[in-house]
Amino acid sequence: MIRAISILFFVMLFSVSGLYSQQSGQVGVFDFLPQSVYANPALRPAGRINIGLPGLSQVYFDHGNNWFKPGDNLVADANGKVTLDAEKILGSIDEFAYTGQNLGFELIHVGFRFGKHYVHARAAERVQIGLTIPKDIFYLGVYGNVGDHKFEDNTVNMSGLGIDAIHFREYGIGYNYELNKKWSFGLTAKYLYGMERIETEQSTLKLRTDPETYNMQTSGSFIVNTSGIYGSASGGDEDIHDDIKTYLLGLKNTGFGGDIGVVYRPIEKLQVEFSANDLGFIKWKTDVANYGTNDASFAYNGIDLTDFIFVEGSDFNDAFQARLDTLLDDLEDAYNFTRTEEQFTTSLNGYLRYGASYEVLSNEKFVGKAWLSVYHGILDSEVPFSFSIGYNQKFWKAIQADVHFTKRAHFSPSLGAGLSLNAGPFQIYCLAENLRFTRFAKIVVVDNDNPQDESSFVYFENPQDVRVHVGINLTFGLKKEDSPGGRPMKR
Repeated sequence: MIRAISILFFVMLFSVSGLYSQQSGQVGVFDFLPQSVYANPALRPAGRINIGLPGLSQVYFDHGNNWFKPGDNLVADANGKVTLDAEKILGSIDEFAYTGQNLGFELIHVGFRFGKHYVHARAAERVQIGLTIPKDIFYLGVYGNVGDHKFEDNTVNMSGLGIDAIHFREYGIGYNYELNKKWSFGLTAKYLYGMERIETEQSTLKLRTDPETYNMQTSGSFIVNTSGIYGSASGGDEDIHDDIKTYLLGLKNTGFGGDIGVVYRPIEKLQVEFSANDLGFIKWKTDVANYGTNDASFAYNGIDLTDFIFVEGSDFNDAFQARLDTLLDDLEDAYNFTRTEEQFTTSLNGYLRYGASYEVLSNEKFVGKAWLSVYHGILDSEVPFSFSIGYNQKFWKAIQADVHFTKRAHFSPSLGAGLSLNAGPFQIYCLAENLRFTRFAKIVVVDNDNPQDESSFVYFENPQDVRVHVGINLTFGLKKEDSPGGRPMKR
């Protein structure tokens, strides 16, 4: 019987650090922020001149984990010993478990408005990592292949198992034009520079256990493409990280992308928005390595211990190890995992955004609006469906605050909030999803065979849908007669 819950748990929790990039739903309603153009390039920031402090104008962190929550999954007994409740983990997973993390920060952001036009330029570093795990893998780890759980047709279905990770730099130039009081249009063109990539191209693995003999048979396919990984992992001369200048500026992994958007104001107080974001691709040419098999057929009939069962001591260990080595060689030959160097192209995780806001309070000092925002991925994009509804309030030119509710597919509902403070041209802001992200749990791992050998780590008490934006900008030219949308403020 196969039992590996401890190994499974730590591999799944820490083998990746993250989910797929998606801005917080409230970014587009903070019109004091130059970064509102990330939500929709047709949105126009309040300031006439906007300058982001290099490396600090936007730092973005996103972590998502829909299957492990310390407060729910760790249970203490009468003696205070804490154990992992595998049944509760299984109960929290639908068809797949998702773990993901993103990190991004702006290197530079500059924008200025003149008349009906707004132009901005930006550069940002972006890292996205995600792991998708079929629920059958958890069943296998908890119950084994012939345990209490009955797999359909005695088959563990691992189709869909995959990792998707990318590190790239984005250079963007955006243009926004206000046609009239009702319509505004925006476009951002991007040059993309790829640095590392891991993608699962195919994943249809299955493991079937014979109900009579308990022999196991694998089938399916599994193909992974990488770029910027092989040279570093192999320790050879191809490591792209050895020459920092080449790594930062000289790789041949290039692509293009863009955002497009429109804003429509059918009446004075109502604004409707639509945008398509992160449309683009990168062609990977440097340090490329492809691994996998189109035919993962392999029969495992067990190890015949009668060949060396009476061998003692080190001779037994050597004989047993030799048999395992032979089995691994047979497995490698059957799967034919060979490295190829075929260039490949990947698309960004593009998504559509629909937004609307309505002014419920408007005077010279205070402007408040109710808003909603909906995101979803395009075609094969991994961006999950997300719905947010909230209220945003401005106090003079100094403060903009927000509170909202979000429901993201595969994750529990959460409350979020945001705050932007302006002190003259100096602007600092923080936007957050899942306000419970500030609560952490300390988890201590003890080796049952050696209780003195323990390690600990700190993790979110509620790791579902944690998204945080923080940054510092300089903004100039927000006058009293100008509202953040460019329309005269009521007096």
